[in-house]
Amino acid sequence: MADDKKIDEEKTKDFSKRTNQLIALTALILAICATFSSLYAGANASKGILAQSQASDGWAYYQAKSIKEELYKMQLESLEVDPPDNVDTMKLEVLKQKYKQTINRYDGEQIDIRKEANQKEADRDHFLELNRGFAGALTYLQIAILLVSLAGLMKQIGFWYAGMAIGAFGIFNFVQAMMMV
Repeated sequence: MADDKKIDEEKTKDFSKRTNQLIALTALILAICATFSSLYAGANASKGILAQSQASDGWAYYQAKSIKEELYKMQLESLEVDPPDNVDTMKLEVLKQKYKQTINRYDGEQIDIRKEANQKEADRDHFLELNRGFAGALTYLQIAILLVSLAGLMKQIGFWYAGMAIGAFGIFNFVQAMMMV
């Protein structure tokens, strides 16, 4: 029992006030980085979800245009295959031309809509990749904070070193994700 007290006293002496301050400072720095990492992860997840929603809306709009174009194609084909008997041929030709113009317009609009929807999907992928980077950094930073806190509570310098090493890896991941922004 006396030996245990002696060991505890030696640990306390070795674990100076300066070491405690450095541990607290390390925990503070890691917590700040974790906070920013968490904010960026959440923001990019939200942006990714929004981009996915916009892409889905774009594809729905594309599909609506495609359906309308097909309806005009069917009506044009019907007029060409079985023209009505009681309609002036000039009026019929004008109507066919309007249908062809409408079909061409829908075709052109679909190209733009497809391009925009594809861009939104690319944006979604980018934002979700950023989210993964920041979330990974956050995980390492939280583990590091836990280890650094444990070092202060248990007066074990090894936990502090382990926390700093894992924290450095978390900060590295955070900086890497920031460079992708």
